[in-house]
Amino acid sequence: MEKNLNFFIEINKLKDMERTGLTWLGVKNPETVAEHTIICAFAAWVLGRLNNLNAGRLIKAALSHDLCEVYSGDMTPFWGILPEEKKARKEFLKRWICLPVKEKEARNRERFSTEKKCLLKLTGSLGKKTEKEILNSWLDYEKRFSREGKFARQVDQIEGMLEAIYHLGKNKRAWVTPWWEEAEETIDDKILLDFLKVIQKKFYGKKLKNYRQLQDILDFILEIWKVKKMARHYWNLRHVKKPETVAGHIFTLTIMAWVLGRKKKLNMEKLLKMALCHELSAVYTGDTTQYDSVLPKNLAGREKILKKMLRMTQKEKQRIFLRDFRQEKKSLEKLTRKLMPSLRREMLQLWREYRTRSSREGYFLSQLNVSAVLLQGLLYEKKDKNFSSAPLWEWAFEISDDPAVCNLLREMKKKFC
Repeated sequence: MEKNLNFFIEINKLKDMERTGLTWLGVKNPETVAEHTIICAFAAWVLGRLNNLNAGRLIKAALSHDLCEVYSGDMTPFWGILPEEKKARKEFLKRWICLPVKEKEARNRERFSTEKKCLLKLTGSLGKKTEKEILNSWLDYEKRFSREGKFARQVDQIEGMLEAIYHLGKNKRAWVTPWWEEAEETIDDKILLDFLKVIQKKFYGKKLKNYRQLQDILDFILEIWKVKKMARHYWNLRHVKKPETVAGHIFTLTIMAWVLGRKKKLNMEKLLKMALCHELSAVYTGDTTQYDSVLPKNLAGREKILKKMLRMTQKEKQRIFLRDFRQEKKSLEKLTRKLMPSLRREMLQLWREYRTRSSREGYFLSQLNVSAVLLQGLLYEKKDKNFSSAPLWEWAFEISDDPAVCNLLREMKKKFC
């Protein structure tokens, strides 16, 4: 478990690693690698359903595709060939890379070799089976061995394009041109080619008939984008500077579920989907905490309450649970209302099982979620000695009885206390 914990600590770095291409163009506070990864996983799952692809394999390919960047950094195709001078660099970034085929292939081989070494360094501390599974998912994405790997890679390109349009604006199309040119060069999946047409219609006013289902999926993806910019409310209450976002938290929990859920004989595809869905209601409710309804307005009173774990009677807990459950359910129903009925039902059911702990996957994930919050708190405490993780320790040990989660908590205690 010590090696698993070290792995979780390392991947948390991706929650602070900004996407390089946007940074080069002067975008302030762009998406992090972790935030990008989570939306890729969602988009691959939802769009892949239209191609009858294996959702579990798609999600794993999306989750693994940038893990190597913990050590390699975010290596864009422009890496190593950009001018040093800022103005010249911006002009260079207006177009997709035009290099001789042999040079482009050599650069790709070099990048692949670097990223593979970094991924093996990251996963080398895990058990052989886990290491192999993550490596194979990454290789599937890189080499397009399966339909799922090929699809996930193309979805990644589209998600990057949407990031560029969001930050650079549809009226500054020159800056987004490289993303479009890359898409036109590499995307060949029929569903995704149609999806590009829908994106053009959405942002550039191109007249387009039909494609209603794809338009609804694009709207859904753009809505869940909000969790990329939504800071976790509890960390704000605790005065953490630049706290993780909801998307960043989903990233950590989903990876933890993949690694620790493997030995529990759970339905892995279901578990990963559940982890992706568990905070989606925040799109409309905002990120909430159990403290929200009891915090006084005066700062001193708020600080006093936040220093301890919130204690309530069983009746009070039940009342707050039912209130939050209804609000979150309403939010999730609104968010998924235009998705295909079977997918909508699946997402709602996954969320319900998580919130009520009514399945083995939901019970395990609810406890693992507390461990993910605690781990983040411990990392903040390591940076800032004024931050206390005491309430989180109390919460975690009180709620947890799963053997794997308890082992993880004990390992955290050894490492951080």
